[in-house]
Amino acid sequence: MNVRTFLGAFFLLSFAGDAAFAAPPDFGWVVDQHSEERGRTNIKWTDKSMVLTSKLMSAILVAPKFDATFFNESTRKYVLIPHADWAKRYAPGKKAIKGPFPGELIAGYKTSKYTWPTKNPHKSVELWATKDLPMSPPLQEFVSSTIGIPSSIGMPLKMMTKFDDRPSRVDLDTKTIKKTKIPKTAFELPKGFKKVKNEMELLLGGDDEGGIDPFIK
Repeated sequence: MNVRTFLGAFFLLSFAGDAAFAAPPDFGWVVDQHSEERGRTNIKWTDKSMVLTSKLMSAILVAPKFDATFFNESTRKYVLIPHADWAKRYAPGKKAIKGPFPGELIAGYKTSKYTWPTKNPHKSVELWATKDLPMSPPLQEFVSSTIGIPSSIGMPLKMMTKFDDRPSRVDLDTKTIKKTKIPKTAFELPKGFKKVKNEMELLLGGDDEGGIDPFIK
């Protein structure tokens, strides 16, 4: 399995206009996750909005449509993918998932453990997820699609690839989970980004029409 996870980088946003006229922040959740190969992922969400930031590519989803705006800080480009399109493109697919098994406490949250084999007979996957973090169904669907699991499993907090011929790899590890106020501007696309046709152009700046999903799949 190619782990479809979000990779780490900082996402910087500024308030537009006079702070006195800024919309009041909403309470939401901030999750900081790390990967051995892909670095840092930061996820912020409220009941209506989500922003996931990473080094390779980031995404914003906002109610009521929950279309996904993927953007790249390096190339200063973005692409808009309708909800129906990303849900179909990044569907979890079929996995022989076993579980739930008793999990461990991660960042203060109880988890359940799941496992599944891969096409490589020397490799398998272990996942820990929690259902104790409130998240609207469309946002949960998007987060789950990043690593190809059913949304019913819950919020993924830890993921490891196990090998029988070399050391295991940590693909996802949650460091902190905080409930806090999140400004509405956190869910706005930064200014000065150019719209492109697909994810390929986000990464390489080319004109390839096929698109790719290195961010998700």
